[in-house]
Amino acid sequence: MIDVGKLAAVLGSGVCSALPGLHAWSGCDTVSALASKGKIKALKLVQANDLYLQAFTDLGSSWNVPTDVFNSIQAFTCQLYARNTKIVGANSLRYHMFCAKKGQIESGQLPPCEDSLMQHTLRANYQAAIWRRSLENLPDVPAPSAGHGWELDDGGSLKIRWMAGLPAPDVVLNLISCRRTCRPSDCSCILNGLKCTVVCKLQGCSNMVQDDAIVAQDANDSDGDSDD
Repeated sequence: MIDVGKLAAVLGSGVCSALPGLHAWSGCDTVSALASKGKIKALKLVQANDLYLQAFTDLGSSWNVPTDVFNSIQAFTCQLYARNTKIVGANSLRYHMFCAKKGQIESGQLPPCEDSLMQHTLRANYQAAIWRRSLENLPDVPAPSAGHGWELDDGGSLKIRWMAGLPAPDVVLNLISCRRTCRPSDCSCILNGLKCTVVCKLQGCSNMVQDDAIVAQDANDSDGDSDD
């Protein structure tokens, strides 16, 4: 049996105040964890840096994530992946790590991009905010899909919002192609939420991107046929 009171005394009130935010952010039942990044390393970073300690103390104090809190968590994330780095932006660190390995690095070894990290932090903030209000009678809790890192699918079910923007510019996305059948379990385009393009192996599948001009022409042809 763990003596929680003794443990709290050892950690100190500052670390204890940061634990709800840190626990949610580093992975819990409702928030995913970063690949191969455990809680012990994250805790040690927080204990060694007052800026990170304050950021996770603030996480969940409101339903929104202030810019300064997110900037501190970005810097924390960078040190989680590269302990001695001076880089404080997730996108910059991804680029430098990719170049340092000359592209020979798995995506799971890179930190999330800034967009994905923000969505992850929003989910952690939402969960931490609920925990911090656990002793309130009927707390006013907003819907998780109201800008807190989740969204509703077409059927009204809750799903994770991995990114708010596109994973890459359109010119890059158009170069991505699938090499197998266009089934949800096999097609790399479908798995990444993309439409198949003219460079994909199969043509004419249901996931093909539609050219607006062709669609409009087809519609006009159909109208013409009906007039006859």
